[in-house]
Amino acid sequence: MSEYLYSMYDENEDFYDTYDDYNERILRNYEAAGWKDVYENCIVPSFFQISYYAIPFVAVNIFMCICNKLQARYLPSHYNITHALSFGSGLFLIYNTIEHGHLYLVQLFISVYLLIKLSFIDQKRIRLDLLISIYTMAYLILSEVLEKDPKVWHHIRGVLMIAVMKSISLAMDTRADRSLRDRFSIISFLGYICSPANCIFGPWISFNDYLNSITRSKNKLKLNFKYFAQISINLALCILCLLFSNCADSFLDADNFWKWVVAYGTAFSFRMSHYFVSFLSQATMVASGTVPSVDQATKSLPIKQSQYFGYTIVRPWSIELPRSLVHVVVAWNVPMHNFLKQYIFRSIKPSGTFAAVFLTYVTSSLLHGLNFQLWATLLTIGVWSYVEYNIRSKLAQIFSACVLVNKCSNTCTKHHLGQSRPMTIFINVIFSLLCIVNLIYLGAIFDSNSQLQTEGYSFKHTLDKWQKLDYASHWLLLLVYIFNWII
Repeated sequence: MSEYLYSMYDENEDFYDTYDDYNERILRNYEAAGWKDVYENCIVPSFFQISYYAIPFVAVNIFMCICNKLQARYLPSHYNITHALSFGSGLFLIYNTIEHGHLYLVQLFISVYLLIKLSFIDQKRIRLDLLISIYTMAYLILSEVLEKDPKVWHHIRGVLMIAVMKSISLAMDTRADRSLRDRFSIISFLGYICSPANCIFGPWISFNDYLNSITRSKNKLKLNFKYFAQISINLALCILCLLFSNCADSFLDADNFWKWVVAYGTAFSFRMSHYFVSFLSQATMVASGTVPSVDQATKSLPIKQSQYFGYTIVRPWSIELPRSLVHVVVAWNVPMHNFLKQYIFRSIKPSGTFAAVFLTYVTSSLLHGLNFQLWATLLTIGVWSYVEYNIRSKLAQIFSACVLVNKCSNTCTKHHLGQSRPMTIFINVIFSLLCIVNLIYLGAIFDSNSQLQTEGYSFKHTLDKWQKLDYASHWLLLLVYIFNWII
């Protein structure tokens, strides 16, 4: 049971929302028309908008990578130069991307640095790393409560969220590893927290991974065809996903199509917007020369995938064709999944598995803001995942079939019915279809209304969307839970 519980939480909707400041200017709400109108009114403006927006991010990180290579070759021991360049480049991107709210970042940076330095004094008697974690989470929540302009908060919250995650991991890592404390300084802290590879869109990386990216990895990195090909692949997929997000649902007129088809278009558009940010993040991480780290406990970052993309943040194929909701949770944002598992769940687990799962869910929700829509989505996915895990475990035992949440190996000897047996395929397909229905149902509430995206989706908006779909997912959840209880 405990094998599943750490995956029950959801780091869903970890698309950082910071691209909407330009996306609102794209014409999205036009009447469904022919391909020519879609091409002229959506595809062309979207393509030029994202090209204009993404190139500076990639260019700055390529510049940083070249500078790091030169520093590693001619000044191999002067890493403060690289930290300073990272800090300056990150500030440049933040200043040019975020129009307001810079004071929130300045206050957070100063306070976190001072608290971490203070924690070095006596780490055996006082758990300042936990206090820093609580402080940064409270700072994030209070900032949202005190900021009166929803547009300002909409633009800054993603950057703050990444900074808070870095602060939490940094506080815990420096407490656990003395070598990291020795390498911690004001310039290395600022270089890490403002790294141009991930300060805007993410993903979260640990302080140790950041240090490795500017030291050991730079000596091995080659600016060859593979390097630029990986950047180009991620940028191409990034642009393609944005085009799908902006234009795919243009043909789905609510008056002419079945409500579930329209809901699928809305949910698909939402997922594409998340893939857009994720692939752009992958492009900036590759451009910066950051080497992906593999979580040896879960093998969360597949090596084969990293060879093609250079860095793995999202796995769209595991979401669009899911085996289970647990797999969707992990594939949605792999680095954030690792962050929540390593720094939240494992830190609290000694106090009890239930407390660890509950507080991990709460942390995941609070990191995304005080948003009922998100909380309702996360809770629904958490309960569905719990029920799915239990019922598939029982079915695997009853039929001795490879129908568990996690896929069995090809040489599985635990079950008599392997992956290719008809009964196994039938059960797995049923749960995959249920997962797809859930993705449609939950994603339908994240429509493309730019005003709602900026100001936040209301309680009424969420319930109205689900009411139009007859609360189907929640009724299915009740039926599946009853079936699980019976067997």
